[in-house]
Amino acid sequence: MRITEHLRDYLLLYVIIAIVIALPIGYYNAEFFKTHKELIKETIISLAIITLYPSMIQLRSEKFVDEFRGKVKETILALIIIFLIAPLTAMFLAGFIEHKSVAIGFVAANSVPASSASIAYILLAEGNIEFATLLAVISIIGALFTVPAYIGWFAKSVSVNVPIAVLGESVGLALLTPFILGQLTRYYLIKGRAKKLLRIGHESYPCTVKKVIQADKISISEFLRHMEAALECVQNKLSKSIKPYLSLSTMVTMLLLIGFLIANKAYLLVEKPSIAFQIIGLQLVVYAVIILSLIAVTFLVKLTYDDHMGMAFISLTKNESVAAAVSVMAIGSAAAIPAALVPAIQPIIAILYLASAPILKRIIKT
Repeated sequence: MRITEHLRDYLLLYVIIAIVIALPIGYYNAEFFKTHKELIKETIISLAIITLYPSMIQLRSEKFVDEFRGKVKETILALIIIFLIAPLTAMFLAGFIEHKSVAIGFVAANSVPASSASIAYILLAEGNIEFATLLAVISIIGALFTVPAYIGWFAKSVSVNVPIAVLGESVGLALLTPFILGQLTRYYLIKGRAKKLLRIGHESYPCTVKKVIQADKISISEFLRHMEAALECVQNKLSKSIKPYLSLSTMVTMLLLIGFLIANKAYLLVEKPSIAFQIIGLQLVVYAVIILSLIAVTFLVKLTYDDHMGMAFISLTKNESVAAAVSVMAIGSAAAIPAALVPAIQPIIAILYLASAPILKRIIKT
C-alpha cells in the first residue's frame, strides 16, 4: 500500500524520470533498436496488454445495464465528447504535425478509451463511480469501432496506407484480450471467492447473514435482498484488498512501457525536439476543448456535480497503453511517440481539475 501510494502521488515525477533515462539509452543504442524491430515491437505490445490487464479486473461491467437505465441523457452527452469532440479536435490539430506517422499516432492517442487512473481521480473528487464505470465500459466497446475508423480516415487524408483489417486486429488485440482476461479473473477471483467466503461465514468478513438466518420470520424476497447485499459487501472488501497490488502493477508496467517507447525513438526526438514540444502543445489544446465542452454540457442540461466529475475524468484521461499497442502494430514505432509523451502531461491536467473540485461544487448543482 505504501509503495502504491508513493508511486501514485509522484507518478508524474517518475514518468519524467523514465523519459530522461530512456532518451540517452535509446540515443546511444539507436542501432540496437533499429536492428531488433520485431523484438521491440513484441515487447511494447506485451507491456501494453499487461498494463491494461489489472485495470480490467477492477472494471465492474455487471453494473452496466442498471446504471444505463437511469442515465440515458447524460450517457449520450458524454459519448458525444468522448467519441466525437475529442478525436475530431485531435484530427484537426494533427494536420499541423509534419511527421505523418506521428500525426496519425496523435489521433490514436486521443481516440482510445479512458485510462484506469480515471476511476481513482473520480473517487478523490467524490464523483459518480457507477456512471463513470458505465462510460468506461461503453468507451471500450465503442473504441473497437471508432479507433480504426478515425485512424484510417486521418491516414487516408495524409496519403498513408493503413489497412483497416490490420487496424481492427490491433485494436481487438490491445483492448479485447485484457478486457476478457480481466473480467474472467474478476469473476473467478473476486465473485467466486466472495460466494465461498459468504457460504462458510468467514470470520474476517463481517458481512454475514447470520441475523437473517436466525430470524423467526422472514420472506424469501427479503432474505434474497440481504444475501445480495452481503455478497456485494464481501466483493467490495476483496476488491479493496487486491486493489493496491493491481494499481502497483499498472504503474510499474506503464513506466516500463513509456521507457521502451521513448528509447525506441530517442534518436528522432533528440535530433528533432520540436516534435515533442509540438505534441505537448497540441495536446493541451485538446484538453482545453474537452474542458470547455464539459462545462457547456453541464450548464446546458444542469448536470449534478457527481455526474460532471464522472464524465470529466473519463473524457480527459485516455489509456495510452492502447494507443501505443495499436500504433506499433498497425502504423509503426514513430506513431507511438504521442502515446509516450501524453502521460507526462495527463496527470497534471487531471490533478489541476481535481484541485478545482471545491470551486465546481459551489457553482454546479449537487
